[in-house]
Amino acid sequence: MKHILNIIKITILSLFVIINYSCSQDREIEATADAIVPSVENLKVELVGDIAKLTWNNPSYAGNVTTILKHNSGVELLDFEKSSYEFEIREVNVEYLFTLKFKDNDTGNFSLGETVSLTREGPKPVLNFAGTQEETNVILTWGIQDTNITGIKLTIDGSEVIDLPSNAATYTLSNAELKEYSFKINTINSQNQESPSRNLIFKVGKTKIGYLGVAADLTSISDDDEIASAAWLFENYPDAEYISFADIENGKDLSDFRVLWWHYDKDDGNPELPTEALSSNVVSAITNFHANGGGLLLNTFAIEYLWTIGRINNEFFKLKEAGAGFENGDTWSIGINIGLMHDESTHPVYQGIETISPDERKMIRLIGPGYRENHNFVLWKFGDWYQLPNNDEQIYSNLFNNEKIRHLGNWDGEREYWMMANFEAMPNNEFKGTAIAIGIGAFEWNQNSGKNLFQDNIEGITKNALEYLKTK
Repeated sequence: MKHILNIIKITILSLFVIINYSCSQDREIEATADAIVPSVENLKVELVGDIAKLTWNNPSYAGNVTTILKHNSGVELLDFEKSSYEFEIREVNVEYLFTLKFKDNDTGNFSLGETVSLTREGPKPVLNFAGTQEETNVILTWGIQDTNITGIKLTIDGSEVIDLPSNAATYTLSNAELKEYSFKINTINSQNQESPSRNLIFKVGKTKIGYLGVAADLTSISDDDEIASAAWLFENYPDAEYISFADIENGKDLSDFRVLWWHYDKDDGNPELPTEALSSNVVSAITNFHANGGGLLLNTFAIEYLWTIGRINNEFFKLKEAGAGFENGDTWSIGINIGLMHDESTHPVYQGIETISPDERKMIRLIGPGYRENHNFVLWKFGDWYQLPNNDEQIYSNLFNNEKIRHLGNWDGEREYWMMANFEAMPNNEFKGTAIAIGIGAFEWNQNSGKNLFQDNIEGITKNALEYLKTK
């Protein structure tokens, strides 16, 4: 289904998308002749610590206006009343461009764009700053990418500063309190310049992972991909525990767990949730777990559970494929440069995973040539849902700001905001927990025709997701 749809979209729309995208960018810079919207006044930028602080004066203009700010990482849509914005500078020796313009939402007219730039000098930051918890110890790790540094500065909770040698790659906080910590790390060069910070919010608490399933026990799991994911989990996390829905129905206490992982896969054409997971006792228990801060990792058809527990209420268009599968000679990947504007390669679930960039897209390879089941659970046709063009930044903004959903991945050929396969459901007013959803059909735990060439990426993303959820 994925490649049929992509071929149709590419054949019919690819030239239109490229031309329309280019034209839309030009259109947003140029004002129309018949009704010019005034431009921003006195646009300035200065670096304060890690933050580029932009300030400007808004012109006098009566109308329904949106402020559009384009920067190196994408586009932000702001209220017209705003006259400042803060942007984190994550890299050195890179020119950051900030273009500000206005759109009259009633007429569709744009102002001319005004641009300022900023380049930060200094040492490069560390790579892959991460933490794991072992008993009550927090073990921080990172990689060094700049050999011309004289030291490393680790800051804990904004006040405690620890000076480390330039070759340090780990630090252990022993006997950590059961609370949320804020870690910041900077490299220092001989001119005493600091790199951009790398930050980590880490909540010290319970670490146990529960693997959910319909089967009575591990030995009763029947799906080949669920068998493979469960085997990997218990090999890498010996203290993990299998939890059947019958256990929860009978009063299983979930408060001892930090993360619940449900991988639900089927190939009988019926992707709907099992009745065992839908009883009032089970739904109530998992709802309370997630509402009180517990993390959820949901693979494939288990993603539907976010609607069951009320974490997502909008009935977005869904594509669920649970068929038998087929042989295919392609390598399937996940696209992580969302809308060609939001590079998600820095998200913790993708840390340390190799990416490829055949063009302006950025991708992670997931399954090589051979048999694949192509079991998708994706949200799609967002343009139809929001009644917007598929390349409209407002789609991304609506998901992020209104739904508290961070778009993490789509089919590798997708260049717009038409569909979403992987995402993070961030905490909101009702749910303190974080959920990671992995619904792309290329994410297959057991390739039936033999070992997947990119199995390491499947396992690496899963480990990252579990470790990330254990810090929330």
